[in-house]
Amino acid sequence: MATRTNERGNQIVNRSSAFGNRYKYDFDICTSEEGWEQYDTNQDASYFGIWCNKAKLTIVSYLEGDEMIVVCPDEEHYNAEISSMNEFYGEGYIAKTFTHDSFATYRQDRGTFFIA
Repeated sequence: MATRTNERGNQIVNRSSAFGNRYKYDFDICTSEEGWEQYDTNQDASYFGIWCNKAKLTIVSYLEGDEMIVVCPDEEHYNAEISSMNEFYGEGYIAKTFTHDSFATYRQDRGTFFIA
């Protein structure tokens, strides 16, 4: 397990995960009942996902069997991490729908991830 500090002053812990896909995080580790929110990206798949927890000032990412945990020392650092993620990932696509005469894209409200 490797630990370092990123350019925003947040501690990053990298480690391998024993889980074969992101669904263990969705339904067991990073549940909404425990205060976690899924951070939607256009890259979400069975092998990739991101979850944020304001109360714990923590962000968890899962990518192809690797887990990265970002632990922020305070709300200011947490908000800086969310800002950086928003810049990197852009809009959060939840879903796109098509019908014979219309097209709609549903996006996640990134503002809900910030601590006011």
